[in-house]
Amino acid sequence: MKPLHSLLCAIPMTALLACSPSPGNTDAEASARNEPVADFPATLQAIGTEPFWSVKVEGDVLVYTTPETMDAPRQLQATRSSDAEGLHLAGGNGDAGFRLDVRREACSDGMSDQAYPFGVSFVLDGNTLKGCAFDLASTPPPQ
Repeated sequence: MKPLHSLLCAIPMTALLACSPSPGNTDAEASARNEPVADFPATLQAIGTEPFWSVKVEGDVLVYTTPETMDAPRQLQATRSSDAEGLHLAGGNGDAGFRLDVRREACSDGMSDQAYPFGVSFVLDGNTLKGCAFDLASTPPPQ
């Protein structure tokens, strides 16, 4: 009778295992399907020096400023995607196009000893700007 009892206990356990959800998707699997990669936050602050610039990212909206445009920042609507290279926010057409590429890598702004978790490149109006970024939802790096 003992083998039958063990078998009767094993059947429900097997059914539960078959119904349980599969483990979460890896970043590589998500990237292959062009889904957002988990380690890129929805809000970011990108900064660059020489020349000074910043891009605040909130979802798919970018707000670009320079010291000269602090009173009238440029707001850009982007399409957000990710792949094995990182996070990409792009929009506009032709010469009026823009693209912000965010990579998970250690980054320095070149003027301080501050380390940032993301490196960025920002293409706007045919110019490419390089810089760093951090998650706005977490504590900003000390200045």
